[in-house]
Amino acid sequence: MKYRQIDRITELTPGQRLVGERTLAADEEYLADHFPRFPVMPGVMMLEALHQAAVWLIRMSPEFDSALVLLREAKSVKFGDFLSPGETLTVEAEIFKRDGALTTVKAKALKGDRTTVSARLVLESCSSGDPEHLGTDADVQRLSREQFFSLFSDSPAAMALRRPGENVSPTMTP
Repeated sequence: MKYRQIDRITELTPGQRLVGERTLAADEEYLADHFPRFPVMPGVMMLEALHQAAVWLIRMSPEFDSALVLLREAKSVKFGDFLSPGETLTVEAEIFKRDGALTTVKAKALKGDRTTVSARLVLESCSSGDPEHLGTDADVQRLSREQFFSLFSDSPAAMALRRPGENVSPTMTP
């Protein structure tokens, strides 16, 4: 993931809700073009923050059972405010509905008490489709778990989910 849009998960109720934070740094490469005299986080990156929060929420429901989580639809997307360098988004994702492999997530990002973006995201949990003997799905599940703990090992949510004796060092390969 080239542009990680969640810096830290602050709250996680698997199968229900995830809250995370994202602070925009002044040296992020895309800010040079968006916009040189008024750098702000592109709307598509704010939407991606919602998407990434929703994916982690689904992956943790119950615990990395979904090999793949694909975005199928972004509905009712609304933008409300800019995010400038040094400002922090609080990203909230809450499962609204499940229908088989499809999960609808209500998500929003706030800057203080102002909404910067909100949307309803429809995501699909699925497998790779590879034969089981190849172990693709098991590998993706293992790598997702490792990536979660390498990215968020210091968050309260990750500490609560850690298995006894589990290695959560940031040197794990995502």
